Amino acid sequence: MNPILVGIIEDNPDYLKSLTDVLLLQGNVSILTWNSAESFFQTPPKEELLLLLVDIGLPGQTGIDVLKKYHTVESRKSLVLSALQTDDVIFAAIQSGASGYIWKSELDSLPDTIQTILEGGSVISPSIATKVLLSFRSSKTNPSLVKGKSEKDQGLEVLTPRERQILELITEGDNPQQIAQLFGTSLGTVRQQIKTIYKKLQVNTRVQMLKKARLFGIF
Repeated sequence: MNPILVGIIEDNPDYLKSLTDVLLLQGNVSILTWNSAESFFQTPPKEELLLLLVDIGLPGQTGIDVLKKYHTVESRKSLVLSALQTDDVIFAAIQSGASGYIWKSELDSLPDTIQTILEGGSVISPSIATKVLLSFRSSKTNPSLVKGKSEKDQGLEVLTPRERQILELITEGDNPQQIAQLFGTSLGTVRQQIKTIYKKLQVNTRVQMLKKARLFGIF
């Protein structure tokens, strides 16, 4: 039997290793990896992938950019593994063709998730499904949410996927050092990204940042 050809676009080397280790335990799997959307498009796979695993919060072009271009071929299948929990990112991924969206922490269920997708199914983490349902109910009960105002329309600049990811990690209690280790980047880079978040949210303190984020539904 030919091995299942799986592609992975992930910029965190530690998480990439964990991901490949889980996949290789299943046997009969061949893996190709890229650390950015740009590298994926510059050196595409020579054979058609059976499944593409994508991180949303990539440097440069985002995972959403990848999905939009990748799914110009209808038969392709993809799975998002992300720490991003904002409704707009989740909806954008699904609308861009993703067959599934699960949290990065759910590696234990990854083999079953992949099998379901390869068999033609779709997989969404229960907590994500709940967010989708609640968002749908909110749009039904509050017509203003259907038309919606963008964050920029409400005096906010739009945060990038990486900035949203950092913001969510901060809300979960992670400090800049932990975030830098998670992303495999420098502490100075993370601190500069946090300063950018402050500026975009028009706040001066961490408490103000979290209040503003909740107010505008960023997480």
